[in-house]
Order: sequence, then C-alpha cells, then structure tokens
Amino acid sequence: MAGSRTYKVRLTNGTEYGPAGMDVLVLWARQGRIPSDAVLIPGDGGPTRAVLDEPALAAIVQAPPTVSTGVPPPADDAPMSGIIPYRNPAALIGYYLAVFSLIPILGILLGIPAFVLGIVGLRKRLKNPRLKGLAHAWIAIIGGALTTLLWLGLLVTMMVGFSTAWP
Repeated sequence: MAGSRTYKVRLTNGTEYGPAGMDVLVLWARQGRIPSDAVLIPGDGGPTRAVLDEPALAAIVQAPPTVSTGVPPPADDAPMSGIIPYRNPAALIGYYLAVFSLIPILGILLGIPAFVLGIVGLRKRLKNPRLKGLAHAWIAIIGGALTTLLWLGLLVTMMVGFSTAWP
C-alpha cells in the first residue's frame, strides 16, 4: 500500500520537508518545490531513493517548466485600442456625448452626462494604465463642461431677455 506511506524530502543542502503522503509530494512537485536532485526518505524506515525513482514524481519534476494562468493574455497591442478605447466605455461614451452636446437644444441634455462620464473614464484610466482613453476622457470633461456652461448661459440670457421684453 504505497499510497498511504509517508516520506520526507531531503534537498541537496540538507533541508528536509515532511513527512507527507504521495498526494502532497505530487502537489509540491507541481509547485516546483521539489528539485530533481532531491531524495525521498520513507517514514517507515525503508531505503532512501532518488525523487526520479518515483514514477509519479519523476514525470512532474522532469517536465519542462510551464506557466499558465488559464486566461489568455490581454491584447494590449490591438491596433484600434488607442484610437477607440473600447475597454474604457465611460471615456468613449463621454467623448461622443461631448461632441454631440454641440448640437443646439440637445446640448443641454448631453453636456452634463458627458462631463460625468469623462470623470469616471479618467478615474478608471488612472487606476489601470493599461486602459486607453485618457484623451477621450479629457475631451469629455472639458467639452461637457464648456457646452453645459454655453447652453445654460444662453438659456439664462434668453429667459432674462424675454422677461424684460414683456411688461
């Protein structure tokens, strides 16, 4: 019953780990904690043997190193990501709202959301520099603020003009 046996692992520098069962040793080997030149010392006093003599460990220890997180790497080099910041939708939508806020009458309704989305997009960009859209966020903030002030100023001027024109 080899599966229930315990072993100590001795490294070449004399450090020992264990005792542990084979399932734990396999886990340690997968984590890269057991080098190929280590030896196994059985807990029941059996003969010491090399890690490479244990088939379950040899396959893992001798395998070429791999690093995989299971998630594909982000495509930061996508050609359009700098022009159209699709990973920062707040900055992108704020940018378009700021541009469309130049339309008379409709601009009053679009300037404030453009300003707010520009701030949200800028904060996201500052937290995660891999996100694009810094220029889009600034255009949304500045454009939204200016068009809001422009259309509100025009609206107040018109209201004052109408109120003074009527007795």
